[in-house]
Amino acid sequence: MSGLVLVTGAGRRVGAGIAKRLAADGWTIAVHYNSSRANAESVAAEIKAAGGAADVFGADLSDESETQALCAKLAARGDWVGLVNSAASFTPDSIADFAYDAAAAQLRLNLIAPVYLARKLAESLAPGRHGFVVNIADQKVLNPNPDFLSYTLAKTGLAHATAPLAMALAPTVRVNCIAAGLMMLSGDQTAENFARVHNDNLTRIGTRVDDVADAVAFLAKAENITGALLPVDGGQHLVPSARDVMFD
Repeated sequence: MSGLVLVTGAGRRVGAGIAKRLAADGWTIAVHYNSSRANAESVAAEIKAAGGAADVFGADLSDESETQALCAKLAARGDWVGLVNSAASFTPDSIADFAYDAAAAQLRLNLIAPVYLARKLAESLAPGRHGFVVNIADQKVLNPNPDFLSYTLAKTGLAHATAPLAMALAPTVRVNCIAAGLMMLSGDQTAENFARVHNDNLTRIGTRVDDVADAVAFLAKAENITGALLPVDGGQHLVPSARDVMFD
């Protein structure tokens, strides 16, 4: 594989795992961070130590001017071909405290920024080159409950943006989405709760970061797949829950 792939939120958690997996396949990685620069530099250093190529880029993706500046830097390189929208904001709210500003913040990072980045990738592709986008959503988009309401609405929007983006950017850019299962401790979740619910799916095997990273690596090179929504969750989306697993 060749070309530059921007992995947003690549300094930590799932984004870091995706960045390292794609680097192992030969992609050059743009390791994006917002506030965790040291972590992003550590990920880039690990990639380089393993024989891969990576550079670090900072930007607040909820800010249009910063996102635009990031895209200009990537486009100027001439080799930007891929985008993995992994950065996310996971802030608790419910219908009881749903509010304009808090919901808008979730939408800006979890939905608006990924769509904007996809547009900028398509605009920057050199003539004759093809690109890809992989959006990281959540199994909650297929298995909804009212917890983390603004996050759920934003990620549902991102998942449903897959088909129209695939059509709008065809034939030069493929767009796919992964609905990921519970992988890591989040928010106020306790270790006890995580251990109890991690395997609560059909396979009884909790989703691992490597599972999602492997799926991204597959979609990155799957030249005839676009517009797909792929659950990577051990069937968690087929195990309905009235509340988020954090509250089970």
